[in-house]
Amino acid sequence: MTESATRMTEAPPRPASVFRVEPAARGIAHLVMDHPDRSVNVLDADAIADLERALAELEARAGLRGVVLRSGKRGSFIAGADIAAIGGLTDREQVLALVRRAHAAFARLATLGSPTVAAIDGVCLGGGTELALACDSRVASEESRTQIGLPEVLLGIFPGFGGSQRLPRLVGLSAALDLILTGRALDARRAARIGLIARAVPAAWLIERAEERLEALIALPAARRRDRYRSRGFAAWCVDRTPFGQTLALNRARAMTRARTGGHYPAPLAAIDVIERTLRLPLEAGLAIEAARVSDLVVGPVCKSLVRIFQLSERAKKDAVADPAIAPAPVRTLMLVGAGVMGGGIAELVSRHGIEARVRDLKPEALTHALVTARGVIAERLGRRRMPAAERERERRAQMARIQPTLELTGAGRADFAMEAVVEDLDVKRRVFAELEVRMRDDAVLATNTSSLSVDALAAGLAHPERLCGFHFFNPVHRMPLVEVVRSARTSDRTLATAVALARALGKTPVVVADSPGFVVNRILMPYLGEAIAMLGEGYAIADVDLAMRRFGMPMGPFEVLDEVGLDVALKVAGVLGRAFPDRMPPATALETLVAAGRLGRKTGAGFYRHRGGRRRPDPALRSLLRLERGRRVPGGDTLAERMVLAMINESARCLEEKVVADAGAIDLAMVFGAGFPPFRGGVLRHADSIGLARVEARLIALKAEKGERFTPAALLSRLAASGGTFTAPPALPA
Repeated sequence: MTESATRMTEAPPRPASVFRVEPAARGIAHLVMDHPDRSVNVLDADAIADLERALAELEARAGLRGVVLRSGKRGSFIAGADIAAIGGLTDREQVLALVRRAHAAFARLATLGSPTVAAIDGVCLGGGTELALACDSRVASEESRTQIGLPEVLLGIFPGFGGSQRLPRLVGLSAALDLILTGRALDARRAARIGLIARAVPAAWLIERAEERLEALIALPAARRRDRYRSRGFAAWCVDRTPFGQTLALNRARAMTRARTGGHYPAPLAAIDVIERTLRLPLEAGLAIEAARVSDLVVGPVCKSLVRIFQLSERAKKDAVADPAIAPAPVRTLMLVGAGVMGGGIAELVSRHGIEARVRDLKPEALTHALVTARGVIAERLGRRRMPAAERERERRAQMARIQPTLELTGAGRADFAMEAVVEDLDVKRRVFAELEVRMRDDAVLATNTSSLSVDALAAGLAHPERLCGFHFFNPVHRMPLVEVVRSARTSDRTLATAVALARALGKTPVVVADSPGFVVNRILMPYLGEAIAMLGEGYAIADVDLAMRRFGMPMGPFEVLDEVGLDVALKVAGVLGRAFPDRMPPATALETLVAAGRLGRKTGAGFYRHRGGRRRPDPALRSLLRLERGRRVPGGDTLAERMVLAMINESARCLEEKVVADAGAIDLAMVFGAGFPPFRGGVLRHADSIGLARVEARLIALKAEKGERFTPAALLSRLAASGGTFTAPPALPA
C-alpha cells in the first residue's frame, strides 16, 4: 500500500472476509476460513490479517463456550501458505515480521479462553496443519481426500508458523521428526494413530463429532483441555521423553538426512537443530528461534529454486496447451502394443488409474514379463500402505483385472487411445501404426513411446497423421514423474489436448516438446554422457567421473545412468543424435564396443560396471576391452563436473533457441523430473544464470580451445551474455 493511499480520507470498501464467525447452538461459534479470491484456502498476508480481526470478534463475544475451526470450501481444509509469496520474498526482516505476526495470531487462537477444535476435511498441509495445531484438539474425516502434513521441507524451508514447536509436544519427537523431515502427509486414521488428531470420523458427521469433542473439552478444567502427547509404549516414551533417547533420535535423524541430501538441502538439518535447541524451552522462546531460522531459509537460494520447480510443475499440470475451446477426449480404454518391462510399467500405471489396458505382443513370454512387472509394482505400492491383507488382495486383483494380455489386435476398435512401446526401429513402429489405424475408431488417438525417433517420420503413410503424437515415458514408469508429449508438425490440437490430459490423469507431469531429435531430455543428456565417455578415453576413472556428478547433486553418475538405461538403448539414441548433430555428438565408439561384447548394463550383469546381487562394482577388464589410456589423477575442485554440466547448459540453450519447448522453465522442469538434475539448483538454465552467463561463455570458449568445436557456445547464450541477460526471469516481488 502506498503512502498516498493511506492518507485517503475515504477508506476503500473492506474486501470480503477470509475468516468469518458463524454462531452455532449452545454458545458455540464456528470460525470458518473461506478465502474469497482462491479456489482453495491459502494462508497469505490477507488471511493472517483477517484472522486477527476474527479472533478479536471471538474474544469480545459474551457467553462463548467453544469454537470449531472449519473450512468453507467443500472437501478442502487449508492447502498451506502462499507459495508464490514465499518465492517472491527476498528481505529477511520482512519475512521475520510476517512469521512473528502469524505466531502472534496463532497464539491468540491457542489461548482464546474457550476450547477450540479443528474440523478437518480434505487437504490440510503446511500452515493449515499449523493452524490446526494451535487448536486444543482436532478431528478429521476418514475420506481419502483428507491428507494432513507439513511439506515445507520440499520447498527448502521447515514449518515456521509454530509447527516445529507444537508438533513434537503433541506427537512426540520421533513422529514429529518423521513428518517434518520427509514432508509426507497422513490420512486421518494414521494421523489419529500417532495422536496428531483426536478422532477420525465419517465426513458426514464431521461437524457433529467436532462439536461433541468440544463439549467434552468444555467439561474439563481449563488446564487439561489441550490434547497432549501419549506414549505408545515404553520404548517410544524413552525416545520421546528421556534426554538419552532424544539425543539418539536426533543424531540418527541428522545422519540419515545428511546421507539422503548430501548436505545440499539446508532445511532438514536446520529443522533438526531448531527442534534440538527448543525441546526443553518454553513455547514462546522456541517460536522465536523457529522464526529466526526459517527466515534465513526463505530468502536463501535453495528455497527459491525449489519454489520455482514447484510452480513450474503446477503450471504443467494446469495450463492449457492448445486452444482452450478444444476439450480433450476421455480415455477409458488404452491399447498398448509392446510388452516387456516398459509395457508392464505402462500397463500398471494405466490400470492403477482405472483405465482398462489391453496389452498386445507377438511373444507370449513378453506378455508374461509385462504381467510380472505390473504385479511386482502393484505389490511394492500396496506393501507400503497399512491396510488389511484381504483389502490389499482385493485391490491387487481389481487392478490386475484391468490389464488384458493378448497376442492379437482384437479389441483395438474399442480403445480411446493406442500407444506403442515396441523396439526403437522406425520401420517396425510404422508397421504397428499402420495396423492400428485401420482397426481403431476415427476419433481415437495414436501415440508413440519413442525416445528419439521423429514423430513426423513415424506418421508417414498414415491416412490421418494428425492423430499421432509422442508420449515418452521415462523408466521406471512408476517412479519417474515426467512425460514428454511430442507435437509433430501435423499433430492436431485435439490430439495434443487429449494426450496432455491423459498424462495428468495418470499423475504425471507433462512437458510439451517439438518433434526434434532426442526431444529435450535425451538431447540434453547425450552431450553430458558423451563428455563422460570422452573423459574415460582421456584416462579418468569411471568411479571418479560418477562421484563428481553425485557431489554436484545428481542422483547417479553418468556411467551409472548408462548401465541402468541399457547401453543398447543409449547407443540407438546416440546414433539418432549423432546423425542429427555430428559436429558436437561424435560416434559413441565405446558404447559400440561394449554392446558388441554383449555388455548392455545392469540387465546383462555387465556394462561399464559389473553388476551382481543389486550391487555394482568397477570392472578391471574394462580398460583393456576399450583400449583406454593409463589412468589420470582427478583434477582439483569441480573441474570434471563443470565440464559435463557446461555441455548440458550449452545444449539446453540450443533447445531454447530452436523453440523445442515454450520457455526455459519447461527445460528446467524436464531435466529435474526426467533426468534428476538437482532440484536445489533450480534446473539447468537457472543454474547457468546463477553462475553468470558471461562466465559460462568464457568457460565454454576455453574448453573449445582445449577440447574442440563441440564446446562452441550456443548463439543464444552468447547474445544473452553480451547483453547481461538471463535465461530465466528473476522471482517476482510481492505487490
